[in-house]
Amino acid sequence: MSRTSFLTRPAYALALALVTVAGAGLIASPSIAAEKKDKKKDDKGPKLAPSKAFTPVYIATRDAIDKAGKRPDVIAAKANVTTTENAYRAAQGKSARDAAKAAYDKSVADLGNLLVAEKAVVADAFTKTQTEDDRLFAGQFALDVGNLALDKGLQRQGLDAMLASGKLPAANIPKYHYFVGGLAYDIKDYAGAATSLKSAIAAGYTDSSARTLLAEAQYNGGQRSEGLTTLRALVLETKAAGQPVPAEWLDRGVQMAYSAKLSAESMDWATLRLDSYPGEFNWISAAQIVREKANYGSNDAIDVSRLLDRAGALKSSSPSVQREYIEYLQSAVGKAGVLFPGEVVKVVNQGLAVKALDATDPFVKDALAEASRRVAPDKATLPGLERDARAANATARTATIAADTFLSYDMNDKAVDLYTIALAKPGVDASTANLRLGIALLAQGKSAEAQAAFAKVDGPRAPLARLWAVLASGKVVSGA
Repeated sequence: MSRTSFLTRPAYALALALVTVAGAGLIASPSIAAEKKDKKKDDKGPKLAPSKAFTPVYIATRDAIDKAGKRPDVIAAKANVTTTENAYRAAQGKSARDAAKAAYDKSVADLGNLLVAEKAVVADAFTKTQTEDDRLFAGQFALDVGNLALDKGLQRQGLDAMLASGKLPAANIPKYHYFVGGLAYDIKDYAGAATSLKSAIAAGYTDSSARTLLAEAQYNGGQRSEGLTTLRALVLETKAAGQPVPAEWLDRGVQMAYSAKLSAESMDWATLRLDSYPGEFNWISAAQIVREKANYGSNDAIDVSRLLDRAGALKSSSPSVQREYIEYLQSAVGKAGVLFPGEVVKVVNQGLAVKALDATDPFVKDALAEASRRVAPDKATLPGLERDARAANATARTATIAADTFLSYDMNDKAVDLYTIALAKPGVDASTANLRLGIALLAQGKSAEAQAAFAKVDGPRAPLARLWAVLASGKVVSGA
């Protein structure tokens, strides 16, 4: 139904980011804090130092980590991780990707098995902390070994300890909460991820990745409506700021809502995506979602097909367009014979011209033959239909049938008049009449009047009217 574009970063990206953060010295360096006693008097930075009891632990742990990073077996194992990771990213096809992922996971596990002793040393260091400075240093050690072993749980433990120490520079706190959220997400602790990502945002982390990842964490953690709300707020704020909305955000919103079987949200997201990216795929996807979720019969479905035709989404021979031509014909033909012969002839000829329909298909062949036979006698009834519809005693049904017939022949001026008459009659199906009045007005180039008519449509047809309103705002397929 729709393409899937995940918002999350690949796991390796966060690991690399953590290595960069630690390596760049964006946190206080324990070695400097412990060994550089003669700071200048005008140094107003944090004075970090291990407690007397923790100092031997600090030195031993630091030395163990330094030595581990230089060991040939660890270096070789890390190189193997890089090789298997590259193979995984390059793999094509499910079976190849599954095999490459298994090889990558094994290489990470093999690396971790070489560092069991160092992990134990870090775990012991945590038990011997006496002060918040000690906790910061223990957290740094956990992060260092976690980066070395590509152990996300240990990375997260280290960052959590550093944050809990209260010793991090204020400017780095939002970023560290974000990293914790990313690590929690990667190990599928979605509730923990959401908590940390909210903390990052509240602390001032402004990169949009925090909110897209929060949306994913909420959604995957069972808070599906909350995840969609988070993502929608980001989309709307971006639009309000005059910035382009990334296509993957909108694609993901559609996919999330559809997968969660949230009918109203699915239709809303499909419509929202069209406003920014009105391509053939997105028009057809939106139409299919509305047709399915609103459970339209042929009387409503034909207006879905007319929408796609007017939007310029039926000009190729792609499989999805081929299916839409058949949908269009089925609605225009109906179950009791050809309902709108002129429209059937137009649609068949158009479909044949773009090679989306096959002239030898029995359904297509029979529909065209029957419609062609009926066009002349059907047109001959138009004056009588109009006369009856304009009569003072005409019913809403009489006026609507006449208006529908004129609309099917693209005689939009007559259709506008007759729908207007029908809307003034008691018992009128106002939603259908307003929808088709808007269609006829739009065909006349009266976009504002069409928008006003679409805005009056309620009930099951309202999602379709919103799509027509998007079209009325000028969102057509490029080149249409």
